[in-house]
Amino acid sequence: MPLLSYTIALFHSTFAEKEHSMHDTPFATGCCRCGRIKISISDKPVMSSQCHCKDCQRLSGTGHFSLAFFEEESVTITGEAKGYTVITDRGNRNTRYFCPECGSRMYGINTGRPGKIAVPVGCLDDHSWYQPDVVVYTRMREDWDITRTDIPNFEEMPPPPPDSPTA
Repeated sequence: MPLLSYTIALFHSTFAEKEHSMHDTPFATGCCRCGRIKISISDKPVMSSQCHCKDCQRLSGTGHFSLAFFEEESVTITGEAKGYTVITDRGNRNTRYFCPECGSRMYGINTGRPGKIAVPVGCLDDHSWYQPDVVVYTRMREDWDITRTDIPNFEEMPPPPPDSPTA
């Protein structure tokens, strides 16, 4: 399944050194296509990924989904989203939330990553900061889809580290 089931300890975000304070303007803002659901994020992501699993291909309408993972307390969502839950190949519950009016995917919550919210970077107003830390499910990648090879690539979802609560 598309969302990462290992902790962020495996990969340190490429922009972790960037200073960002809760007193500044939000790190990122965004909304669904119709504007009914809005998202505001106060701090930088803890990690980011590019997922090539078949679910992400279907949800994105292309070869992969680009996601950023944030601490739950840094994300504010206004508007009512509808959720769709699947069980991942690791046995976690992965709920993807979308706008019931326009269908835009807005965020996801996976029980394998407590306290983290996955946000598709395409729903954010500015995503020039985005750099994936890892690429997952490359065995499902379409030949025509381009992926980075200078960062860790995994054919499937890598296992969580031994000290992870999901191990």
